[in-house]
Amino acid sequence: MTGVSWITVATAVLVLVAIAPWVGWVRHPQQRPFSAYLLFVSAFAVIAVGLFLLLGALVSELGVAQALGRAGLALVLLLLGVLPAFAAATWLVRRPRR
Repeated sequence: MTGVSWITVATAVLVLVAIAPWVGWVRHPQQRPFSAYLLFVSAFAVIAVGLFLLLGALVSELGVAQALGRAGLALVLLLLGVLPAFAAATWLVRRPRR
């Protein structure tokens, strides 16, 4: 894998493993634990990737990456990419099955 460090991949896998108890705790009682986990992970991944691509395009179009710096850009991407994806995926898992 070029461009991606193994530390990044290991961190992502650890986050996916660590999120399992959270999903088990917040899931709706009608959902099975494994299906709730798969729903959470897939929704989180799709929403987070979409937001990262949108924010990345917006930041590059506006040219504000230099003004924010590396830490500021990482914080903006975290706050505007990961947190909304986490909230939306949690909302999906809490809903009853239809």
